[in-house]
Amino acid sequence: MIGAFIARGLPALAVHQISTEEDIADLLATPVITIEEAEQASKERQWAILPEVGYDPESGGLGGVKFTHRNIAGTGATLDVEGTYARNRQQALSATVGTPHLLGDRFVTLLQLDYYYDPRQEFFGLGNNNIGPDEASTQAFERYMGTFTVGWRPWPQLALNASVGLRHVRIGHGKHDDGFPFTLDAFPHLSGVEGGFVNPFSVSLVWNTRDDVLRPTRGWRVILKATHTNRALLSDFQFTRFDADVAYLFPLVPSGKHVLGVRLNGGVIAGPRHDVPFWELEDLGGDDTFRGFFPHRFEGNERILLNTEYRFPIWGFDFFHYWYVDIGGALFGSVGRVFMSSSELKNDFGLDQASASHLTDTVQYDYGLGLRFAVARAILARVDVGFSEEETGLVYLSFGHTF
Repeated sequence: MIGAFIARGLPALAVHQISTEEDIADLLATPVITIEEAEQASKERQWAILPEVGYDPESGGLGGVKFTHRNIAGTGATLDVEGTYARNRQQALSATVGTPHLLGDRFVTLLQLDYYYDPRQEFFGLGNNNIGPDEASTQAFERYMGTFTVGWRPWPQLALNASVGLRHVRIGHGKHDDGFPFTLDAFPHLSGVEGGFVNPFSVSLVWNTRDDVLRPTRGWRVILKATHTNRALLSDFQFTRFDADVAYLFPLVPSGKHVLGVRLNGGVIAGPRHDVPFWELEDLGGDDTFRGFFPHRFEGNERILLNTEYRFPIWGFDFFHYWYVDIGGALFGSVGRVFMSSSELKNDFGLDQASASHLTDTVQYDYGLGLRFAVARAILARVDVGFSEEETGLVYLSFGHTF
């Protein structure tokens, strides 16, 4: 039903450090609607299925499908399944099931399973470098992961959560591209350059006062999270991470159809240098942070990001009287940076002091516009075009609001 051009192969994931908590925030804001009410009106239907279609030189053409049901058998549980496959072998498969209605709405549970493979993932180095838009190296990247979360709801809009997860990452040489070395060969001393296991255990707080999931007009979304991975428990690495995400929406007109949103996001990861793999670092770039840059464009030990977004209505229609589709627009801008000590850059990349210092003191920004397709009460698809000093335009197809 909805397809779009996708820049550089598979779309980037949401902010991966807090993806679990973003899903929990959606569960807290999902309205409880009876099956009869949902089936009587196309705008209230709580399930939908969308095809994903795209093309760019990296993927050689991509196809897939996404299915979401936010009220399985009238229980209020949510099931989300998505799969994509590209001609050049990029592929992803994910499944999420969760409910906020256990034991009289006092507990929430969430199970997430995910597989991702890219035979030619780009690596741009560490810090606020000026390597782009061309990458420093490429690699085959494969990830299996699973996370299980249990949360307690002392109040309807608040969840206190504990999560346990396991993921395995494999880094290989991958698909050869003339002119770019493989990461394994170019940066053999980079922490995690061959992949490995991590077993994150997390505790988090999620507070969501939004009035809806797909069409929110006002309210807070606050996420605070602490994560630890320990070598004593099936992990090849050991580090501690703290992440925070605070966002607020407020209507510009009484109807709530014109909305301005602001988000402040930050994170820090700490541990011995060789115990923090580069694919676990705080990063910026992609569909949920810097939409004017490629995914994982900037990586460092710390991150700070400010997003703003103006959302407005365009048109709505009934799709064969089965799903109601709201089309909206968005204008956005972001400013932020990652932080990386010059000593770490010198050790990993063999840079001199002057070059390493330059990569630690640059603020980045981007801006752009997009379309939003809200399908009944089930799925929000968004197509964003981002611009920056580095790129004249990157196009992303993603699902769910950025914040």
